[in-house]
Amino acid sequence: MRYRQIGFFFASWLLISAAMADVLQLKEGYPESYVVQKGDTLWDISGHFLKSPWLWPRLWQVNPQVKDPHWIYPGDVLSLTWVDGEPRLTQKHTIKLSPAVRIEPKLAPVPTIKLSAISAFLRSDHIFPAGSNLDQVPYILGNNLNDKAMLEKQRLFVKGQLVEGRQYGVYRPGTIYKDPQTGEVLGQRAILAGIVTAGIRHPDDVVEVLLSKNVREVLQGDRVLPLPDQEQLDAYFTLQPAQLTAPGAIIDTDSNASVAGKYEVVMVNKGAKDGIHTGDVLAILRPGVEVTGKSAEKLAYKLISTEGQKLMDSNAQRLPEEQVGQAMAFKVYDRVSLLLILKASDTVRVGFLVGNP
Repeated sequence: MRYRQIGFFFASWLLISAAMADVLQLKEGYPESYVVQKGDTLWDISGHFLKSPWLWPRLWQVNPQVKDPHWIYPGDVLSLTWVDGEPRLTQKHTIKLSPAVRIEPKLAPVPTIKLSAISAFLRSDHIFPAGSNLDQVPYILGNNLNDKAMLEKQRLFVKGQLVEGRQYGVYRPGTIYKDPQTGEVLGQRAILAGIVTAGIRHPDDVVEVLLSKNVREVLQGDRVLPLPDQEQLDAYFTLQPAQLTAPGAIIDTDSNASVAGKYEVVMVNKGAKDGIHTGDVLAILRPGVEVTGKSAEKLAYKLISTEGQKLMDSNAQRLPEEQVGQAMAFKVYDRVSLLLILKASDTVRVGFLVGNP
């Protein structure tokens, strides 16, 4: 992937009008001051003070001491003050952090979120849109060494039409994502195996390519596609609360396990066609369970109630949903989005809901 600089910053000091209408609410037990630590992110720092961390830039409004909060460094002391009835943060001084003091040219400023958590996704895996005809996509034929798995610097052959001199991604079709309610196919995970550069063309639509980079072993039959446009862009995001018209659901995790935690990646069944944008912050909700029973003495959870209880009592009641975390959309396709979990008070599972924070 080509990118000149990777960083995360708030592109505007003002969030969308709905967010600006929110009142800054300090969380219970907030500190009066905070010393920025190595490894902190802007999200982490805001989480010490605010109930809604994405409103963090408003803490810095009308603060002449700090022109750009992205140039906050480990060792900086942030103190809470009040202006016109709203909280503000001021930067008073810098203290020594063992083993080194702050030296601006050598220490990196505090990022918005942890880049390392999503860097692999910014340059690798993506989603085949629903309806993609993979039978028409060029694919790896192999090499003249009879290798089933191929490595960097090898010359390979591709069946299909490629443009000489252009770089392509080699993708392995993965999980097919379906809407958990309707069963509709939303897309298919495309797992990056490597990057090739197209060379000379041979008869019968065979193209010689150089395998310039391995992410994993390249196999016969892997598809060859242009790198998606979003893979070529710098990763800049504006954080704002999502504005979904209907809740979505977590349909997969990065590890293909059924659970995930803070700074792990999940996939949801909402995308650009549902109003999701990169930088949107969503609430993660544990679904309410159903309970049965017409009286206090006969209460039971429907999931673990006996067959007799289920037959005798059809008046099930669903408990309210419970917020257990927040996540940010960092890669958005038509019907699927990839989210980074920024906060989780409990294990996040496939099947949990996502909604407006």
